[in-house]
This record gives sequence, structure tokens and C-alpha cells, in this order.
Amino acid sequence: MLGYYTRDFRTSNLDAAIDYLVLICLNIDLPGAAGKAQASLCHEALRELVLESREFAQLLGDIRGDGTRLKGTIEQRLKLIGLSDQEMYLKTVTVQAASVADDNGRTTDAVLLYHLAEDYDNVIVIVNRALSDSLAIDLSEPEPKLQPLKPRSTTANSEPEQQPNHNQSQTPPSQQQDRSSFSLTSVTDPATLARNMIALYESNPLYHQRIRPLHRQTCGTLLLFSQTKSHIQSQNWSAALDTIAQTNLLPLSAHGSIPDIRAAAAN
Repeated sequence: MLGYYTRDFRTSNLDAAIDYLVLICLNIDLPGAAGKAQASLCHEALRELVLESREFAQLLGDIRGDGTRLKGTIEQRLKLIGLSDQEMYLKTVTVQAASVADDNGRTTDAVLLYHLAEDYDNVIVIVNRALSDSLAIDLSEPEPKLQPLKPRSTTANSEPEQQPNHNQSQTPPSQQQDRSSFSLTSVTDPATLARNMIALYESNPLYHQRIRPLHRQTCGTLLLFSQTKSHIQSQNWSAALDTIAQTNLLPLSAHGSIPDIRAAAAN
């Protein structure tokens, strides 16, 4: 009943819709299976709302320019929906939403959600797949574009504002935007998305150590091929050959050396 009631204003007032759906958990303290059923029903309703609205940044959280997280509307209500900690929240809502987004081909959505779920290795796997698909497109055809992530509302779920201090210098608007509602996945180009995410993970050892070396290496190689494709499109043949040489996949500098050619073939 609550789900049907919120259908009329889900898109216009997500916060109110979340508050209504949270009411399903009022009876989670019932003994036995009854309480668990209420909690499961609430979590399923929240997942449906997340996937239907695609307001992932607002509901589940976003990424600042430095890679830190911004809490979403649902995460701010963990105790009200019967989840005691962030780990349960990630497994119950974020990971499942990420899996559905990935299955539906929504790359930027899946990247953000898996990052929020701290599954950084899967982020690189998805980025590599999107980049591979874009490289497979013929040079004469237009480059494929990713469906951009819906931006986080600048007014919803914002952190408490501090009273202005006229004795202190004002923060530039660009830096204020980076702190409040910047998402690394709000791009449409697969190569740009790959560069953004790999740069973020390479700059933080906590991220870096949770990504398989093979996936990192694959991402780097694919980015080199993306640069090569750009050079070819601009008819910059010398730069294209130099970039191909960096991949070590073709023995361009072997000069007839059989061991070097065999080593390149092994790659």
C-alpha cells in the first residue's frame, strides 16, 4: 500500500518517498519470521525505488573529487530500516543495485555503485569491458557514448552548512562544488571514465591493493590503445606507432631479434 501511495511523487520528492517506505520497518521487532518479513519487504521496496529512479548519487551516495564518499539518503536512515552497520547496508542495497545496473548495461551507474560498495576490482573489470567495446568500433563509425550518471542534487542530503565567517576568505565556487556534489563517473566517454577511476585507485594504496594486478595492467593497455586510435583518427602516424610500442604487444623495435619477437608474441 505504501509502495502504491508513493508512486505519484517518487520522481518529484524522493526524500519523502524514502520516509514513507521506511515506515514498512515499523514492525521489524515482531518475533519470529514476521519481523524479518517486514524488513525484507522494506529493503526490496527501497531497492526498487533506487533502480526505478536511477538517483544513485542522491539515494546511495556519491564520490567527491578526492575519492571520499558522500552519504546518500538511505544510508542516513540505516537504523530505521533495521541495518546495524554500513557493511550490511552495502550488501543489502548497494551491491544488488550495482549487479542489476551492470546486467542492464548502465556502465556509469554500475561503476559508482560498485565503488560505493568498495568492490574496486569489479569497477576496473566493468571499465575495461566498456573500453574494449569502444575500441572494437570501426574508425569510420561514431564513438559510443555512455549513459551519464544522474548528478547528485545540490540541495538534497547536503552536509550541514556552517555559518559564514566574514573574517575568513571565501572558498572558490569550483572548490565548493568539488566538496559537495562531484561525481567521478559523470562522463560519457569510456576512456575518460577509465582514466578517472584508475587515477583515483593508483593514488590510494587502500584502493590499489584490492585490485588484481592483471586488471590494472589490462586497463593501462586498453588506454594506450585508445590513445593510438585517437592518433590514427587525427592521422598522427608517428605518435600512433610510439603508443603501440608502449603496449609491448607488437615487436616494433625488435629489429629482427627472434627472442624479442617471441617475447612480444607471448604477450
